[in-house]
This record gives sequence, structure tokens and C-alpha cells, in this order.
Amino acid sequence: MTLILKPGTSWSEAYARCRTVAPEAFGAEHLRNLAGGDWSDVGRTVPHLSPIDGMPMIGPSVVDAPVAVEAIAQACIAHRDWSRTTLERRRELVLEVLDLMATQRELLALLLVHEIGKPWRLALADVDRCLDGVRWYVDVVEDQLAAFGQPRVPLPGPVSNIASWNYPMSVQIHAELVQLLCGNAVVAKTPSQGGFHCLTLAHALMHRVGLPVTLLSGEGAQIGEALVRTPGIGAIAFVGGRATGRRAAISMADPHLRHIYEQEGLNTLGVWDYSDWDTLAAQITKSFEYAKQRCTAYPRFVVQRRLFPDFYEAYRRGMAGVRFGHPLAVAAADDPLPELTFGPVINAAKAARLRGQLEEALGGGAVPLHLGSLDDARLLPDQDAGAFMVTPALRAVRAARLGGRRRLRGRAHRRHEHLERIAGRHHLDRRPRIRRAAADADSGLQGRRQHIAQPRGP
Repeated sequence: MTLILKPGTSWSEAYARCRTVAPEAFGAEHLRNLAGGDWSDVGRTVPHLSPIDGMPMIGPSVVDAPVAVEAIAQACIAHRDWSRTTLERRRELVLEVLDLMATQRELLALLLVHEIGKPWRLALADVDRCLDGVRWYVDVVEDQLAAFGQPRVPLPGPVSNIASWNYPMSVQIHAELVQLLCGNAVVAKTPSQGGFHCLTLAHALMHRVGLPVTLLSGEGAQIGEALVRTPGIGAIAFVGGRATGRRAAISMADPHLRHIYEQEGLNTLGVWDYSDWDTLAAQITKSFEYAKQRCTAYPRFVVQRRLFPDFYEAYRRGMAGVRFGHPLAVAAADDPLPELTFGPVINAAKAARLRGQLEEALGGGAVPLHLGSLDDARLLPDQDAGAFMVTPALRAVRAARLGGRRRLRGRAHRRHEHLERIAGRHHLDRRPRIRRAAADADSGLQGRRQHIAQPRGP
């Protein structure tokens, strides 16, 4: 069956819609930065490729440190006025921008599909989770501000937001709107790997209703320190990788400055005294949503030895439900967009690293339980599939010596956080061992584990 790109969903059409909705933010061949209450052409546009098909798309306009420092100084001035705005007025403006975003729900989602490869359903969910979540805060903000026995007041300066690329709306915009609701101006950096078009459109709508927002694009090495060290910042909100988070924490000028550092961690699913295999099969399918590029995915399972045959059968059934490919490819023009578990990973370089890790693991003694094939992907004819990766599953790796050096001692193939599709698994027969294996997630500050315990059926 030959697939086609669904009419009306091309990148050029999506960008043209952005220019119609927010011409102040989207130039003909560049994105603008927002600082001091105005959109400007400052910055150098860097090239960017779509993860879906490798085609060029307009990249972010990156600024340098002096521009970022000046923008933060202007945000501090805006914060002083905003912090004196009544809660009722703040609530009114936040509700107004939520209504505006709802009118652009499908365009925001389409940008996420093109920029970071989210399937259509998951892209819509990212937008909806943002809008619904902020509406919840709007309803309970008085209780939240009084939750500690005395009224909470705005911070002394704006919140500096640095977030990862995988959830631009439901994480970054959601956080910013709640910060604004509580009386704080916000400064935000666009992720360098993707999401900047969606964030630009969202901030254009926020700015349009009068919310004090600053949006900058830039390389972390150039403007990272400005975002955490510039005097006047009231708090830092970071969501992202461990290495970047560690650098940001070390760079903080004031260790007592309020901060939130949410860093990724591996999730291990321990299966012990378990029998609800239909539920587990469905969970295995769901765990592959968005190519495991999220902190709630499970790249590793630790399984009680005697349950491994049942677990493996459930795993096979779960994998049978996985669908992946081009998120906008359809068989006929009037078909709905496909229901996919995942599309590409964030870029071709990431896929190449994963393929290298897979080969290294197999060379080091891993036993493949499932390898998958790109022949199973829904792709357009002759499209670049460099950012697509199959769904391998490996049984526990043993130590091996190849080329005169030690390779892969058991857990080496899962030291690359949760952004991979190499699902390792161990099967053990003693509760202390399964607990130790489940806890060993190499996850730094945010290691997670989930132990499933349920009495076996008759």
C-alpha cells in the first residue's frame, strides 16, 4: 500500500498558518525572539532538519549572552509591575490566553508533529494536558497560595525556565502559565533540539493578551549562565538531562536561590508474584508511546524467574500492538491521521547512536528477544528514514571481551537514560536480588522504580 502525505499538513502549510496567526513572531525565513515586550529580529538563524523526513525547516534564531542578560534585566522590570497585579486580573488574562490557545489547538499540535515527531494523538494530548492542567490551577489558585498557613506572595524576580524538548506544551508552557498566575514574570529558553516553533506560537498568544513573557533561543554554552546567574532572577525551573542540569546547578550564582531541578531517570518495572498478564501486555504497548522519549517509559524489566515464560508471552502480545512510522502518512486524502505508538526519535544522530548501542550490546553477548524491522513502519515512498529506529528487546547482557577490551558489563546498554528502545530484562528468583536489580537504574537524582506485586490467581 502506497502512502501519501495528508493534504494540508505539510511543513510549508503549517508555517504559513503560523505567519497568518502570529506574523509578529514568525518571519518569512526566520523566527523572532521576544524580549522587553517586543518581538525582534536579533539572533542568528541556525539550520534544522525535521526528524520525520530529514527535510530542512527554519531553525531557531540564537542569541548570545549579552542579549540574554539585557532581556533578563528587562524581564525583571516587567516582573515588578506584574507582581503588583491583582490575582483576579492575572486569572482573567491566563483564562484569555487559554481560550486563544484552544482556538489554535490543532496548529500547535501539528507543529509538534513536524518539529519533534510526535504522533498526532500524542501531540494533541500534549496541548490538551497543558490547557486542562492550567485550568485546574486557575480554579484552585487561592487554596494553593494559602496552603502553608500564610498567603504566598510573588517571588522577588522572574522565573527562568529551561526545559527539554519532549513536552513543550504540557511541561514548559504549563509551568510558565502557572508561574504567571501566581504573580511571576517568566523568562524561557527554547530547546535546541526542537519545539521552538510551537513555543514561539504559544508565547505570541501569551504576549498578545499582555502576559509578561520573554522567549529566547540560544545554545546552552552561550546563554546558559545568563539564565541562572543574572542578578534579579527570582527562581530557576529546569527540566532536562542530568549533565545539563548538573552544569546549571553548579553555575548558580546564589546557592540559596529558589530552584526546581527535574532530571530524567530510568524506570524499571519489577514483576514478582504477578498474574494479570493482559494488563501488563497493554502497559508494554503503551510504554513505547513517543519512542520511550519520556521519563515514564520502561526501558528495563526485572522479572521473577518462574514468571519469565508468562512475561515473555505478554511482552510479545504487547509488541504486537506497537505501530510506528510517519505521523502524517495516510492511504487516501480523506483518511484520518494514523493511530501510531511512535514516529521518529528526535533526530537521525540519536537513532544512529541507538543503532550503535544495539550492535555493541549484541557484540557483547546480549540475547535478542525481539529486533523489529523498518519494513513494519508506515513510511512515505523514498522518504529519509534516518531518524527512525526499530524496537529491539534484549535479555541481560553478560560481560565479554572483544578486541582486547572489556565490553558491556550487564547494564552498559542502559546507561543512556530513557531515550532509547533497547529494553533490557533480567529474570531472577530471589526477592532481594530483584529489588537490587530494580533499584540499579543509573538514574542520578531521579531514579525511579516500580514494583508490581499481586497475588497469583488460582
